[in-house]
Amino acid sequence: MSLLVIQDARLLAERCRELESCSWIGIDTEFLRVRTYYPRLCLVQISSPHGVIGIDPVKCATLDPLFQVLADTAQTKVIHAARQDLEVLYHICGCVPHPVFDTQLAAALLGIGDQVSYAALVAKIAGKTLEKNETRTNWCSRPLTAGQLDYAYQDVRYLGELYQYLQAELDQLGRLGWLEEECRLLADPALYAVEPKKAYRRLRRGHSLDAPSQHVLKHLAIWRERTAQRKDLPRNWVADDNLLFDIAAARPPDRQRLQSVKGVSAKFASRHANAVLSVIDDARRGDGEDIVWRSPTRLSDREKWLVDRLLEIIKAEAAAAGVSSTLIASRKEVNRFVRKPHDHPLANGWRFELVGRGLLQELESVAGE
Repeated sequence: MSLLVIQDARLLAERCRELESCSWIGIDTEFLRVRTYYPRLCLVQISSPHGVIGIDPVKCATLDPLFQVLADTAQTKVIHAARQDLEVLYHICGCVPHPVFDTQLAAALLGIGDQVSYAALVAKIAGKTLEKNETRTNWCSRPLTAGQLDYAYQDVRYLGELYQYLQAELDQLGRLGWLEEECRLLADPALYAVEPKKAYRRLRRGHSLDAPSQHVLKHLAIWRERTAQRKDLPRNWVADDNLLFDIAAARPPDRQRLQSVKGVSAKFASRHANAVLSVIDDARRGDGEDIVWRSPTRLSDREKWLVDRLLEIIKAEAAAAGVSSTLIASRKEVNRFVRKPHDHPLANGWRFELVGRGLLQELESVAGE
């Protein structure tokens, strides 16, 4: 079957009114994020007990009826690997649709793979084979091809069937609450809001700079994020991480010294020299003695042994429960748990009930030796 793509605001309002009575809707999005800071929404596919529709944000004069549907908290939004779709929708409509039922997470909690694909899940549960021929297509080009329409249709067609099966299985095992806990985290707007003042946190190697250069690097990261947002460009198109690091390390006082920094091209200097020098000057006049990045402390031999021991326990409990051990905790997360066990996801919720209590007892036992 071909996907009905709505491009008319009146028809969109009519179809969205039909969705209001549904207890669940399946959602998928197609978007581009190659040449822009913000994702460009190209197509929204919605499945429901009424069937499947596509919504064309390129052609529709308004998406307000869709936004009203997405904001309805009485309706479960079924999405596979929901995080990227939720991020796109958050930036488009200003809110995170919820409650969410993430079919990939649900499958992991049932032991059906770690990050199982939608196609693999459809094959397992619905017994259907999906073609994946349009994964790298340009979804913002118009008109959409027959192949694109079929692909987009199939990408939401089986979400309802997956939802009903996975929900029943989780309910039977008493794990619906586990999924709800995970999906509540996915619906937190803080997960998708990008605050320029916190942009420096994504940078690495800052600890190798002295305190004044760290301060400059922090402010350069803030400047880059604001510039990328204002111009709607990928942040690395403004300046990559290595360039920010080299400028911060040199702290050039003038244009000539800035242009001598490795990686500073004539184009970059022409576009950004004044702004960058102003950022450096402001950072200098601020509290440049602050330590922004501290050197990472390595685990002791005893702590490494503890991490290995706890990972063994997690793997054993995960195997017994039929749950992916990496969904419970990665090695990096266990490293953090060893140092701060009570301020950690393993000390709360379903993870605590499954393995966390035992891990805390193991830590107490080792501490008493």
